[in-house]
Amino acid sequence: MAAPMKLTMLIALGLAILFAGEARAEFIGRLAFAPPDCRSAGQCDLVYDFGYIDPRGIGWQAKAGLKTDGASIPPWAQPIIGGPWEAQYLRAAVIHDHYCKRTVRSRTSTHRMFYDALIESGVTRVKALVMYYAVMVGSHMWINLMEGRPCSAMQNCIQNVDATRVIPGSTIRKNETNELQAYRPSRFDDPTVVRDIAEAQVIIEGGSITSPEAVEQLARHRNASDFYLIHGDSIAYQGPTSTLQDR
Repeated sequence: MAAPMKLTMLIALGLAILFAGEARAEFIGRLAFAPPDCRSAGQCDLVYDFGYIDPRGIGWQAKAGLKTDGASIPPWAQPIIGGPWEAQYLRAAVIHDHYCKRTVRSRTSTHRMFYDALIESGVTRVKALVMYYAVMVGSHMWINLMEGRPCSAMQNCIQNVDATRVIPGSTIRKNETNELQAYRPSRFDDPTVVRDIAEAQVIIEGGSITSPEAVEQLARHRNASDFYLIHGDSIAYQGPTSTLQDR
């Protein structure tokens, strides 16, 4: 049964790419976890391939056998989602968790996919906007590092790739496609981040924030010194093979 399901998913994801202009958001496959009591332990294996096609026609897939801690609602999200929303939240969370660990897609598109998947799952727009804000400020963060011209000739540049000094709380690593990235793990256990999310929730629930784009602006405004929110998905750095010496 697993083989036909995998074939169905591959066909669906392929058609989504081929006909991206006509694509509509949808989940592909069956979401199931093993072993039966894995959620209480906080670590589960995905039983079947499970995927999502976002509103832009881009396919996102988590493969069977994936180990995920996105199979239960984390403590920070419980006040936002609540028990009745568990099933809707989990489908988006599993896909998001997978791509936050692989970091093979851009950070902004990965977090935006989470919002879109919540909407597709039936989560109310207000709850989805709050959750989107939460992952924007507290979830895994990564940015691609590209060696370029000397920093004096560039506006978006760092002097070296010593992330522990240049980007607090971050490390330098390569993802599975060999892209050099700065990476910061999730910070949902940080009281400052938890407080920020709670305060933003009040603002969003107040009705003044009604779109994901407005949430992005709010996150940048409230976290004006956050390196990742400032610099987006990529940044150039001055390295040993830069063409000219910086002045």
